[in-house]
Amino acid sequence: MKKIVFTVLAAAALMSCQSNNKQNQMADESEAIEIVGADSTGMMDIFAYEGVVPSESGKGDSIDYMVIITQQIDTVNGVYQLTQTYVTADGKAGQQMKSKGKKLFQRGTPQDKMAKVYKLVPDSGSNQTVNLWVESDTTVVLLDDQMKAPAKPDNHRLKAVKHHHKHHL
Repeated sequence: MKKIVFTVLAAAALMSCQSNNKQNQMADESEAIEIVGADSTGMMDIFAYEGVVPSESGKGDSIDYMVIITQQIDTVNGVYQLTQTYVTADGKAGQQMKSKGKKLFQRGTPQDKMAKVYKLVPDSGSNQTVNLWVESDTTVVLLDDQMKAPAKPDNHRLKAVKHHHKHHL
């Protein structure tokens, strides 16, 4: 299997431009995503989503999500990088958690058998899989552990930061 390493500087730079909170930027903009099994064309799609979601604490704090997905064109699976930054109710950035791993495609949720879902499975072996319902070309919605959409999807929606660019490696 051919391995290609692709540095996602453009997405990280775009994220820093989009962010209103300078502490919300990726600590190391030169982080690389490893792509395994690219064919001879080397054409890749890159998707980036960002949004602020209320935390489960109920104290008015939130989590700022930044997801970068890379996959070979004409495939449904790929790799991801996720940065979650906890933000206190008064707007101060707190702990930042990062993960990376496989992005898998799944069809169907308990509420909609035709729904498109991205399953983000961490390489670390953690069972903290993140499920994203592909609501439209420009939005995804965080699903709960049971793969159900929240009662108020507006509060759990991540929007495309940079929409669907093709890169030749």
